[in-house]
Amino acid sequence: MKASWTRRAALALVGVSAAAMMAACGDGSVVSDLKPARFMTVGDSFADVGQAGGKYTVNDGSLTWVQQLAAHYSLTVDPASAGGWGYAQGYARVDSADTSSGTAAPSVKEQVDQLLARTSMQEGDVMMLNGGLHDIVAAVNATGISDQTTATVKAAGKALAAQVRRVVAAGATHVVVTGVQNVGLTPWAVRLGEQSSIEKLSVAFNDALLIDIADMGATVLYFDASLFFNLINNKPENYSVDNATDPVCTTPDASTCTPSSVVSTDYNRYMYADSLNFTPKVQRNFVDRSYTENAYDKFKNRW
Repeated sequence: MKASWTRRAALALVGVSAAAMMAACGDGSVVSDLKPARFMTVGDSFADVGQAGGKYTVNDGSLTWVQQLAAHYSLTVDPASAGGWGYAQGYARVDSADTSSGTAAPSVKEQVDQLLARTSMQEGDVMMLNGGLHDIVAAVNATGISDQTTATVKAAGKALAAQVRRVVAAGATHVVVTGVQNVGLTPWAVRLGEQSSIEKLSVAFNDALLIDIADMGATVLYFDASLFFNLINNKPENYSVDNATDPVCTTPDASTCTPSSVVSTDYNRYMYADSLNFTPKVQRNFVDRSYTENAYDKFKNRW
């Protein structure tokens, strides 16, 4: 699905806004001796490596984007529930309890609590934080498209920034912050018929986050997920994607989705696994050097 000229203009403005504030976060190449020793994650389904069992993609045994990034440095990211450093969990909100999924996913704040209670920050640690997806969904479900929803989403963006500051204060020196994707393009938003309004909520979250970490300098690197996945949505054929609008999984969400519960055996030609989360290849595209704006090049060129 190609975006209309109106949507293209809006996405261009999103890119300009994010780029300006990323510059304030010190997004540029610097000389560094970083040799990653541990990749540690807190966040939601986008960074979940199987904390409660399944990953939020088609569970075919392949690596998520977080694991693929770590693999470039011969490292693994296993779920904390299995002894690893991956605390991110599907349905997690930034600073509020998950009350809708039945999984009782700990908030990003609670995940940081758990991580810092277990270890101190060490040389070579890469601390990764993300959030916002489920805050947007919960806010829309609670108060619809309204000023209250926008205020709630902005507060969640600021709350994620507070967790960034918290891990830096705890000694983290290499912090990767991933903004929320453009939730307005998801099958969930399309089903609601509120794509434009939910796109604006995604921008509101990212802007609130970026404004509150803009002074953090070389310690923080921002990954613009919204920009990257907008590029796929605009020209899916350039990413070997045939369907950018429908979920490929038949399960309630992707955490229980396998290659036997999809509508197409060629599931990696779909953009979305479920109504919010990406298929394995599309997720890994985020760190694939074949594509412009990929996160691996940003990480490598920075640190």
